[in-house]
Amino acid sequence: MNESRNAEKWFGVEVLGGLLFWAFMTWLWDTRFQISLWVVALLMLSPLLLTRIGERFRLGNTGWSKMVAPHTIAVTLLAISFINQPSMVSAAYAVPWLLIRLAVAFDVMLTWRQLPAKTPGQLCFDFAFIFPAIGAAWLVANRANWTPWNFDPLIVLLTAAHFHHAGFTLPLMAGLNAKAAPGCWTRFSCVTILLGVPLVVAGITCTHFWVLRFVEPFGVTILVLGALGVAVSQILRGVQIRSGLGFWTRTAFIVSGGSLFSAMILAMGFGLRHMVPNWALTMPQMWMIHGALNAFGFGLCGLLAWRGREET
Repeated sequence: MNESRNAEKWFGVEVLGGLLFWAFMTWLWDTRFQISLWVVALLMLSPLLLTRIGERFRLGNTGWSKMVAPHTIAVTLLAISFINQPSMVSAAYAVPWLLIRLAVAFDVMLTWRQLPAKTPGQLCFDFAFIFPAIGAAWLVANRANWTPWNFDPLIVLLTAAHFHHAGFTLPLMAGLNAKAAPGCWTRFSCVTILLGVPLVVAGITCTHFWVLRFVEPFGVTILVLGALGVAVSQILRGVQIRSGLGFWTRTAFIVSGGSLFSAMILAMGFGLRHMVPNWALTMPQMWMIHGALNAFGFGLCGLLAWRGREET
């Protein structure tokens, strides 16, 4: 019992420390260079804090303790890379984070040889630890000032951000919901998210090259349907008074689901901007509102809620 309380206490200290370090680095980035600061801040919330919480669902506290040191070093170097303007030196600071994410992705894929039969929920859970490796590669490209396929540097940064959030917290919590409550609803969410993430990437690429422009709104619709399923599952988990969960855990589930629901409605409007322009926010409005809802409301509150459920 004492050991469990100590672990929970240190977890709280780690979360608070991560938030304080994130706030300090956000202030430091703001004083050093001109860039879309809020995009960088929201993006870095995932490596600095969300992945630290999320990895525990895969490894447990004991397994995670072995990763703390390399993870902390890689994330600190990644944060430092944003202090300077993009260059090969800045890219070198981001490489350790890419190597760690590639190692995690490889480790996850090794388990597929041992357990070849995967449910949609387990696949979704696994891909939550694979997608960030793609985001880390785009981060290295951004810090090196590379523009793959002539994408704007801001689009490169936003791609990295999406793979660290929509590619991490969304499939992770879809998988957790599918494990906790197997059924058609949660399986549907997992399948559509697994299809939606690559479809959105393909759609944005098609729009960039002015070909098959229907792919982006189609992919966004598929992804939004899956995300709305996760949002409803989170809210339902929070309103179940007899679930045995504490008040704050249930509140975090409700905030998480409500934030995701709102963020996905905005995403649908932006995805359909070429068809219904009046429904879409501008890109700066999207990363301010949609990004904040996903990072803090859905991501952070949702992971803390699942952590609280496991402790209960």
